[in-house]
Amino acid sequence: MPLSTSLQAVAHATEDIPKIILKMNEIFSIPKERFLISRARGHWDNEIFLIRADCNHQESNVLLETIISKLKTSEKYYLLHSISNFFDEKDNFYIRLNKQSVCMGTISLSEHDSIRIRFKPTKEHNQNNKFRDHVIDLFTKK
Repeated sequence: MPLSTSLQAVAHATEDIPKIILKMNEIFSIPKERFLISRARGHWDNEIFLIRADCNHQESNVLLETIISKLKTSEKYYLLHSISNFFDEKDNFYIRLNKQSVCMGTISLSEHDSIRIRFKPTKEHNQNNKFRDHVIDLFTKK
């Protein structure tokens, strides 16, 4: 299914930015050169880094399957049974993964200190919730 993906993460100046990017590259199979880093100021005027990567259609499909396949069974169950909370009105699928877990080589869900990922289906290929059905199928695949 044709889609695009964007990943975003926030890292503090005390975090090892190259390690975060290396682990995201290893786990998500996104080329290192795709990652863009920009500096910003946090709420308390502390230095933070915004890490962003965009994926093409092929990378996006691999990424979606990789994430779903590596989630714990309990997390898959949670996502599947509350799936409508993870889609917006345009049928974009949002998921947040624990940044620290990714740095340790695993994938787990998290709302805090997370890597925010948006999977966006192309309009012409998302008639009648095809993308949502595809995501549900990935969760139920053995």
